Amino acid sequence: MAGAAFIMLIATVAGGGCNFIYQVMMANLIPDDLAELNTLLAILYIVTVPASAVQNVLIRYVSKFNALDKPDVISWLMKRIFILTTSAGVALAIVIVLVLSIPEVASTLKISSNLGVLLLGIAVLFAMLSPVGHGPLQAFQRFVAFGTLTVGNFVLKLSMGVGLVLLGYGVAGGIGGVLIGLAFSSGLSLFLVRKYLLRKGTPIDSGEIWWYTVPATVAQLCFTILTMVDVIFATSLLPKDQASYYAAASSLAKIILFLPGAVSTVMFPKISRAHAVKGETSRILTTAFFMTLALSGLVVAAYFLLPDFILNILIPANPYRELIAPLLQGLGVAYLLLGLANLFMLYGLATDGHAYVTILGMSVIMLMAMIFALVAGGISFTPMIVVLVMVATGMFIVVLSAIYLIIVEREWRPMKKNGSSN
Repeated sequence: MAGAAFIMLIATVAGGGCNFIYQVMMANLIPDDLAELNTLLAILYIVTVPASAVQNVLIRYVSKFNALDKPDVISWLMKRIFILTTSAGVALAIVIVLVLSIPEVASTLKISSNLGVLLLGIAVLFAMLSPVGHGPLQAFQRFVAFGTLTVGNFVLKLSMGVGLVLLGYGVAGGIGGVLIGLAFSSGLSLFLVRKYLLRKGTPIDSGEIWWYTVPATVAQLCFTILTMVDVIFATSLLPKDQASYYAAASSLAKIILFLPGAVSTVMFPKISRAHAVKGETSRILTTAFFMTLALSGLVVAAYFLLPDFILNILIPANPYRELIAPLLQGLGVAYLLLGLANLFMLYGLATDGHAYVTILGMSVIMLMAMIFALVAGGISFTPMIVVLVMVATGMFIVVLSAIYLIIVEREWRPMKKNGSSN
């Protein structure tokens, strides 16, 4: 696992670094509009959750059918999903543009860029197409190609996004950079797997696949909500200046999710393949857990030990630096916990452990309940309260996941000793 993880770590550091610099540049170039930009990006990530779920489905089943040497089945599956995601992408794009154009919705979310909304709709379409190429590349463990696409996506997001903002396009420019990166990554990934899309496929009973798709979609939706909805709440419930500096802290803290992404990218297809051939999976998870903890822990430690130094380097033009520092530290802890929760979720999806879906759902309910209880109780809403809600949610999900994993492992180990599969 280490070799593949190292390849993806290089790609993730490069791509994630570009994404991180993108957020830093936006915090410097449009500090007062950062909440609007991040709200639109959060909407993009939440509504395109089915794409992430479909990608996990493709990784799981392309890995399985590749291990069983059934390329015609892989071709049939990819073509079916291509038609599905294209249709869903067009429909979602239209709905998003129409909904965000409603004056009441735009006013609540403080959205002022009509061009940004239009570009967001197009980005939704490309995001929905991306799993058809990205999923198989991961499943075939073509990590160099997948890593190159990851880097290319974020390099274009950074260079074109910053360039368009400097040209005066503001929030629309930031969204434009995201769109260009997605279009490049989606288009090239489809080209790299074209032989399967052009090949005559062999149909199979897809009941198992679609039954897997449902929990995968729900799990990915819940996780995306947990990592994105805080910005939407902050934008809706806080004054514009407080929402802007909370958005800046959230953007900087999310690097903690990007860095360990290399580990989960490698872990998921390896566990899926091991599970398909009834091999050991727990050791892969343990390795991924400690690699993630080490990478995330280094960033969190830096945020606690050198907050002023880091912020003075990253966002010298942002007028809210002193207010961002304590939020960044708390959100760092929250995203470290959520990064670990992501590993547990992927492990469950790769091994049919659907209890993780329930855990994620319970965590979303708890987060929403805490926010609404605070609002209903008339408590003065502040950025730090949002941070505390995020930390509590992260602790809740990791503790529940760990307890469940320990219970499962206790049941599994005696079976292994007796020669049974996991």
